[in-house]
Amino acid sequence: MELIITEKDIAARRIADILSGEHASVEREHGVNVYRWADKRVVGLSGHVVDVDFPPEYSDWRDVEPSELIDAQVVKNATKENIVRTLRLYARKADNVTIATDYDREGELIGKEAYELVREVNEDVPVQRVRFSSITHNEVTKAFEDPDELDFNLAASGEARQVIDLVWGPHSRVSSRSRRDNWATISSAWAASRVRRSNSSSTASARSRRSTPKTTGNCSLT
Repeated sequence: MELIITEKDIAARRIADILSGEHASVEREHGVNVYRWADKRVVGLSGHVVDVDFPPEYSDWRDVEPSELIDAQVVKNATKENIVRTLRLYARKADNVTIATDYDREGELIGKEAYELVREVNEDVPVQRVRFSSITHNEVTKAFEDPDELDFNLAASGEARQVIDLVWGPHSRVSSRSRRDNWATISSAWAASRVRRSNSSSTASARSRRSTPKTTGNCSLT
């Protein structure tokens, strides 16, 4: 059985229609559409179905020194568990796997994530990559006639961005919190200063009124 993996369900349906001559049927597995004809199965992901994160001991970033996160181990967790379960189920049975995610850096990274999920349950199955700029009959059929391999270097650049965002997130929050704390301190000091100046002005005004001689208003005409 050949398993074809696309980036989204709509792409899975359109590719299945093109390759099957619109004879593909659909079955549901864990709430996920699986398109089938002959010995082909097409599963659509939902973009990234796994995400990078820190281990549980780093879950509360407020209790961790930001510098520790730079060298902390990064783990991957399923974010769409039903899709991951479906993908693993069909990957176990597959004799061949074709990754047909989008033709860009993000698509290459999503393809690599799918590749790793396949490898977890089927170490030896051949995995190939097809690329097309648009989901048209001509583009898709040509791509499947001339498959390629995953570009792990391109995927790695996308993965590096994910890790940088993960590590920088707590730094950014700490920085924002520090700015908020500093601003709160400045605001309090400014308000206190205004109160002191106001009180000083009121005291000075009262003293001035007490020290000014009163006039009687009497005068004589000559």
